[in-house]
Amino acid sequence: MEADSLIQNPKKQRLNEEQGIDGNNKCFGNLPELILRHILSFLSIKTAVRTSVLSKRWQFLWTSNPYLNFGKHIPGKRTLLMNFVERVLYLRDSSDIKEFVLDFDVESDACRVKSWITAAVRRNVQTLSICLWGSRGQFSLPRCVFTCETLTSFYLDMRCILKVPPIICFSNLKVLIIENVAFSDDYTTQQLLSGLPVLETLYFENCTWGCHKVLSISAPKLHFLTIVEDDDMQNPSGCKFMIFGPSLKYFAYGGKFLNEYCLYDSLSLECLDFDVDCYDEWASDGWARQVAYRMFKVLIATPNVQDVRLYGNACEVLAYAAELLPKMPIFNNLSYLKLGSLKLQCAALWKILQNSPCLETLKFFLIEPISDREKADIILDPMPSCFLSHLKRIKVGSYDEENDLYVIKILLKNAIVLDKMVISFEENLEMQDAFYKQLMKLPRGSQNCKIVLK
Repeated sequence: MEADSLIQNPKKQRLNEEQGIDGNNKCFGNLPELILRHILSFLSIKTAVRTSVLSKRWQFLWTSNPYLNFGKHIPGKRTLLMNFVERVLYLRDSSDIKEFVLDFDVESDACRVKSWITAAVRRNVQTLSICLWGSRGQFSLPRCVFTCETLTSFYLDMRCILKVPPIICFSNLKVLIIENVAFSDDYTTQQLLSGLPVLETLYFENCTWGCHKVLSISAPKLHFLTIVEDDDMQNPSGCKFMIFGPSLKYFAYGGKFLNEYCLYDSLSLECLDFDVDCYDEWASDGWARQVAYRMFKVLIATPNVQDVRLYGNACEVLAYAAELLPKMPIFNNLSYLKLGSLKLQCAALWKILQNSPCLETLKFFLIEPISDREKADIILDPMPSCFLSHLKRIKVGSYDEENDLYVIKILLKNAIVLDKMVISFEENLEMQDAFYKQLMKLPRGSQNCKIVLK
């Protein structure tokens, strides 16, 4: 009956919705305006604008939305997106913007794009995320961006030469992420990397350093530094990065070590993450040896590291400079070692294990196959001391029936204080059961070791 009356009285229904009459006077529309604005902040700006048609009360609530996210436009509707961005910025009230995200094809509208970014800066933006594509040559961001006192996070992605002003001061910037940007001017690039007094996170991916020979990164509060190189975009002659990080805790590198990285005052470093893309054929021209020397330079500068992650060809490439293995530092604080793959026949890996007396967890994703000849060449003397005193957990990320149990057998037999070995075996239950029975027959140095298949 009640539903029928609402259908018969649509005007009354609309009135009830607008005025908040539902019998208990507690409908959504009666919430305080502050709460409604907070709710709208969780919506996309496009959805928030649409709420303006609900009632007069809702007409301008969206104008104080602090999160403005203008993502990629739909092909063929570029003009609609541009008009929408400008309408939102024009009608918006004077409240601050917490986050401004722009993913846009610049083409010939650089001036309009700059005006949008300037509008966000004038509203005391805190997080600025700019992804510009279709731009050619140089693109100069508004100067006000580089002196914005409220900016705490800045993400920039654009495939062009970045032109920056001579005066740069990110007084409150804590996170800086730059992708696909070309740096050509030594002075302004150095200004950018030096004007970061409170920066905590710095991330570079596929950036081009032009003819730079030496660049200095000096940020007293920098905790996290990640550099990913694209071999097609780097300076072929190489650039030397001098990294002064007294507070640096995490350094990650991905690529082919086309540039050189020198860490200073890095005794506080806790985690080192290498994903090295190197190939055996490089050894003929000496390139792999150069990569090995550059890796050693970082390892020697970080003796207090607690967590090391080596992916790709990181271990194999170190072996190309065998004369450096005796100089490998002792990692007295290293408790966690993660490998993309475990290759027992790799001399550099065994040297790292031998120089990590307090290693507690060894984790790897794959086990590299070992031929019968290679098995005969593997030398386990001296046995890493961590196998005898500290190594308690081994995790195998992926194991299949084509692998033999040689590596597992060596680990179980020699890790005499091992508490747990976890192996991911992605086969049917019947095969898992057969594999588990094989494991249980293997000799174990630690009778307390628990083997878990998952």
